[in-house]
Amino acid sequence: MRDEFVVVNGEAAGRRIRIPHGTTTIGSGEGSRLRLPASGVSRRHAELTSLDGRTILTDQQSRNGTWVNGHEITSPTELADGDEVGIGQMLLRFVEGTYDGGGSPPEAAGSREGRRPAPAAARKKGLGAALLFAAAINVVGLIGNSLTAFLTELTPTWTWFVTPAMGLAVALGGEALDYLKDKPQPAPKRAKPQYRPSSLGQPARPARPLKPGHPEAAPRTRSRPVIATVLVTLLLLGGGGWLLAAGASYAVGYFSGNEEGTQRLARQVVTEAQGVTVTVLGVQSTAHFTRVEIHVRNGTSSSMSLPLFHNAILTGPDGTTFDADAFRSSWQPEIPPGGQRKGTINFESQLPDTGGTVSLSFVTVFMQGFDGPRSITVQDIPLMPVVKPL
Repeated sequence: MRDEFVVVNGEAAGRRIRIPHGTTTIGSGEGSRLRLPASGVSRRHAELTSLDGRTILTDQQSRNGTWVNGHEITSPTELADGDEVGIGQMLLRFVEGTYDGGGSPPEAAGSREGRRPAPAAARKKGLGAALLFAAAINVVGLIGNSLTAFLTELTPTWTWFVTPAMGLAVALGGEALDYLKDKPQPAPKRAKPQYRPSSLGQPARPARPLKPGHPEAAPRTRSRPVIATVLVTLLLLGGGGWLLAAGASYAVGYFSGNEEGTQRLARQVVTEAQGVTVTVLGVQSTAHFTRVEIHVRNGTSSSMSLPLFHNAILTGPDGTTFDADAFRSSWQPEIPPGGQRKGTINFESQLPDTGGTVSLSFVTVFMQGFDGPRSITVQDIPLMPVVKPL
């Protein structure tokens, strides 16, 4: 049988009140599961929890308080056999029930009180959410870098690996939080019963065995080892993300012409012709291109245009000429009177690794007046040899 309260005083003296399993509200209101229509009992007076062989009584800020063995309780208090509980004007004696094995166990009886709440299902987790979130960060970063590479020249190599690193950090951080949440929590300490005269001198009660029909709590589902999680995350995001970033950087660099390379220019060279000044600021050798950075100042009173297609020519040390790639260059050909223009011209060629001199020519300078040059060439641009690591 279950634990019970026995009414000690009043007209209902001797009446037995069975204590349901689980959490029960004690009070005078109709919504209380254990209703005590007596003087001094609040509508929601106390809460009683009967679970795993223990019965815990908690006052719910009632007007007259809840009393155990003549002492008002102010915190959850475990009841022992024979304890006297005072609720309003009603005095109850707690009687522990024992199950003798006869008949059907409480759970098999089909009563509502006999049902034990099923243990909560273990929360299913996986790398899916973390990987998807990190992959989204990578995709956004790759798209942003690709657009920046085509529209500007502000995409050094390291920027391609920032978003994979951020995605990896987000995934590892999420997995670390999940791991910390899943760590087994220590069992709550048994509440120390308040002073109860009725229990003085009594030996400590041994823990009650589980009753037949009450299955043991399901073992906690262990999460996957954190080391395996970290390895999988590093493999998929660290390796895969960085390989993807490297591939995207290579492809976008080739199609946009915005590749990093080795600076070959030994010194800047300036050429002036009839008010138009061209300064070579840099010459880079990259994996696919020779990139020439120039600055042009239009000192004439007329607008001018320096288009690249079949007009800008780079002549190598051996006399080989290369046409500019207008699509992969960063150059605006129109320059107003008194204006300046700075940009980078890409030539899809590789200059020799040895030193020497090259020249840059604009075959035709398109002027809207008659006070400028018809063509312009920057001669004797000195190059440094490429130093390869041993």
